[in-house]
Amino acid sequence: MSLLRFSALCHGFLYGLLALLTAPVLGMTLCVSDRPAAPLTFPDHDGQSQYLVRAAARAAGSEAVFVVQPWKRCVEALRVGRVDGVLGVQAFQAYKDFMRFPLKNGLPDRAYTLGVDTWVFVTRADSSVRWDGKALTGVSSSVSYPSGVNVVRAALDTLGISNSDTAKTALQLMQMLMAGRFHAVVIRESDAQGFLAQQEFKTLRILAPAFLLSDAYLTFGNEYADANPALVAATWEGIRRVRSSREWAELAPTLAK
Repeated sequence: MSLLRFSALCHGFLYGLLALLTAPVLGMTLCVSDRPAAPLTFPDHDGQSQYLVRAAARAAGSEAVFVVQPWKRCVEALRVGRVDGVLGVQAFQAYKDFMRFPLKNGLPDRAYTLGVDTWVFVTRADSSVRWDGKALTGVSSSVSYPSGVNVVRAALDTLGISNSDTAKTALQLMQMLMAGRFHAVVIRESDAQGFLAQQEFKTLRILAPAFLLSDAYLTFGNEYADANPALVAATWEGIRRVRSSREWAELAPTLAK
């Protein structure tokens, strides 16, 4: 082989190697709700879920890019393919038509959750409303919850509890509860604890036990998952590994607010 040809081959190999090393990382566009869902997601900074997904995506050779939208828009954006995935999705039956969950025996696999969403009833301290974990009594008005939270609606429907979701935020629900518009509302436990620590809401109370414990997942659109099966599987596996690590137990509380 001539020296000239050998030099050309070397240059070609180095050029190809450089192109490979500088190739853009395959990114995944993921939607996050514009409402805080402590400790899992926040619209203005990373919560536990955003940290987990960033770390898992990088380990899988990708880069997570988060976009913040109202929850219903996140779901619709995934349905029509404007985003690749959504954070904090709970296993609502209708979502399964266009979202890919990590499954085991046909059901969402808890080994790959981002965390647990805990929902509680809140009522006035002087109210006769009672909750024993099976039945809600003493309520003569509908029970309200943040708009668009389908798993809460489904759980209330299952118990035959009249409900509505006219409020966009937990704060609005607390204010309406204080004003007597509702006898009880359902909000995230973390939100309820934060509100009850404020003087304005000292006359409210959380009913025990918790109303609903719901696993939250990173889900992908079906088309994206079909086109990138290895990446999707590796990302879910990365979430599992980080959550099961000793370091996560120490780090998670620092990401909760």
